[in-house]
Amino acid sequence: MAASDRPDFLDQFTALRETAVAADGLVKVEVDGISDLVGLEIDPRAMRLSSDELAAEIRDAFGRARAAAEERATQAAPEALRQETPELTALLEDIKSDAHAQMDEILVVANELTMRLDRLMQPRS
Repeated sequence: MAASDRPDFLDQFTALRETAVAADGLVKVEVDGISDLVGLEIDPRAMRLSSDELAAEIRDAFGRARAAAEERATQAAPEALRQETPELTALLEDIKSDAHAQMDEILVVANELTMRLDRLMQPRS
């Protein structure tokens, strides 16, 4: 098989998917093999949770999905890539940092949505 016939190595990781649920199935998070968030589903009933509870549930699901994706990606990596090098360590830290930044952005939006829903649900006088 010629090199051009093989799938790109990074494409294999970005095609990998892992999902985790939290809040009794009301929150579903999906990440790819490089820990990028590729899916987030929040059941409307999850809005009954406080913003702190919802944020914690999203973080929990994201962490579990990310850990599962990292495990599968590690198993799929050729042995040469399993050896830690300064370059690989730096790349993994960049990926981790990007994933955390994306998760922080999502949590801010989820918190804002929850606060808006809380205001809408308050009885008007």
